[in-house]
Amino acid sequence: MNDETTAEQRGGGAGWQPEPYVLPRFNAVDNLSDALLGRGLSEKSVEALARAAVQPEDMRRKLTDVNKLRVQGGTLHIIETRLWSASVLPHPANPREYGRRSYALGGISPSLRILPEPGPTSGDGPELQIRVPRPDDLAQRLDDAKERLIKENPLDDDIAAEGVLQPLMVVPMTVWYDSAPHRPTALLITADGSSRISAVHQLLGYRPSVIAYDWAHDVRKFRREVNRWLRLPQKQDWDSLSPADQGKLRALTVPARVVVGFEPDTRAGVRFHTAVRNFIGLTHIRPPKPYGSAVENEAKGDAVLDSLAEPTRSRPARITSQEKLWFAAMINEQEAAEEGFSPHQDVRAAEIVRAVLGGGTGTARRVNEGIRSLTAKQRPHREDRVDIAVELILRPVRTARNDLVAYVRPRRAALQRAYRLKEIEELPTDALLEGGLDGSRSLEELRTAAAKEAAEGLGASGRLGVAQTELAIKAAYYMITADTMALQNEGSGAARADDSRSAVGVLRAMLSQHRGVVQAYEVVRAGRLGRPLYEVDEDGTPIRTAEGGYRNLTDARVRQTYNGEMLTEALVGIVAVRARWATVANSVENLRRAVDEMESVPADEGCGSLVKRDGWDPEQVEKARSSLDRTSRKLADWADLHNDQKKELDKDADVDSLNLW
Repeated sequence: MNDETTAEQRGGGAGWQPEPYVLPRFNAVDNLSDALLGRGLSEKSVEALARAAVQPEDMRRKLTDVNKLRVQGGTLHIIETRLWSASVLPHPANPREYGRRSYALGGISPSLRILPEPGPTSGDGPELQIRVPRPDDLAQRLDDAKERLIKENPLDDDIAAEGVLQPLMVVPMTVWYDSAPHRPTALLITADGSSRISAVHQLLGYRPSVIAYDWAHDVRKFRREVNRWLRLPQKQDWDSLSPADQGKLRALTVPARVVVGFEPDTRAGVRFHTAVRNFIGLTHIRPPKPYGSAVENEAKGDAVLDSLAEPTRSRPARITSQEKLWFAAMINEQEAAEEGFSPHQDVRAAEIVRAVLGGGTGTARRVNEGIRSLTAKQRPHREDRVDIAVELILRPVRTARNDLVAYVRPRRAALQRAYRLKEIEELPTDALLEGGLDGSRSLEELRTAAAKEAAEGLGASGRLGVAQTELAIKAAYYMITADTMALQNEGSGAARADDSRSAVGVLRAMLSQHRGVVQAYEVVRAGRLGRPLYEVDEDGTPIRTAEGGYRNLTDARVRQTYNGEMLTEALVGIVAVRARWATVANSVENLRRAVDEMESVPADEGCGSLVKRDGWDPEQVEKARSSLDRTSRKLADWADLHNDQKKELDKDADVDSLNLW
């Protein structure tokens, strides 16, 4: 029977009556500090934990036999105890707020931008660390987090009646400041339970910033604050206290699972901050109470970016640390420009799509690892990866329109549909053709390349070329985020009743035609300039209405103009054959790239190519070569036949020429 059950029986069932705690003696706190040393915690975190313990002797005894909690990537060592509420803070980057966060790249003021996610300490102990510009930044963030949490998830009435029932998962965190790099602060934050601790602080009238920067630095103030509540039941019996005071005493302490150690799985290579985030994800993003799909995808997005930015034993990092910040919208436009990133949102969208969805199975494997770190979903689908990429893309858009559900929701759905374009998976892993850090082509050159692919039949065969795909990604971004959407989902009110094509089908039909390529180019150009989207002709000239104005580009007009007839008509003849040849050439290039990627896989970390060292199964190689040889001979026969016919035509032309004389 625990202390809460016993106390409730004493109180006759009219709410929980906590036992009469007393302030611990200083020597008991010191003894607990000594026992905590040597567990990988910093001295400041040790002091914070020892001061927070309601019963230091009990916590010290439990250190000899800690509980072990298995999470994905390792095992957390925890002690169940009670902590003073005046020593615990909500998580400063609480995932429950993901759906309403304001990101730097969306133009938010520096004073309002969100804080970075906590990372591991240099020693990789059971402690988090976070770097912020100034103490005021964290103080404001903590107070704002509390206000948001008590508004969105109010629990104070329940806690006033029964106290906090389920233990909070409490983790030490060291805060480093750019303005004072040698004066860190040690705090205790809730990896799980920020809503509960915020409700507790609301009941007691606590401001998290005061806990972090006043009581955490002054032991006497901290003990004086706690003691003023402890004296209440000493002066009068429990039943004589007002209901409000009884509620405060129930909230004075909280049950906690304090993390005091971490054992990583040696094969997983997961660090402590990732293990903590895995615990949060498995607790909230999975049942029993999901955050919601948009919030889940945002949380997964950060996990995926972590996975892409971390090198593995066999593969280098997929993106740089600065690209990670840009993709996460954690830097503003000026900071992005200083790093050399494009100011255009369509380029950022295309870079995110390429990094998260392109690159074949290698990228998919990494992205899936990030998804699994939060959800334990063993086989994430391609749709999962698309939804995550779209949520990252939308962060700057949503920052200014968080409360406009009618704007954000249909655009999220349309982007998710559009970016399921299968050709995206085949995008090369190197730089984009246009706009990227190493991109060498202009937007005009991208248009020319896409038009050339369309002329060769790519797209008409059902597969767009690389340039067409890139232009489709960029044009779709502006067509969908425009105030009047020029590309919507199938079945939308703006679409023709007899056109049930998906956004992918419309994009493919559009980019298969020269006019569609020109239209996509003009969409991107207008979008970058912040101008309305107008319908254009084959030459890129805006089409005028009967009233003399320009004709707005709408979903209905796009569907009517690019109705897919070209795709269905090109079934025979030279146009159809050219389309199929474009697919053949693309497949050959994909095969070459796949062989090169296989050859680049090292035998072990720091070693050379495995296949160059050990070779590969001769039976499998012979089977592949035999198939390639048959295909090669067939292609050679076609080439010989073409040359023979060309020679006959040239001979006939020579004869005709002689007859003229």
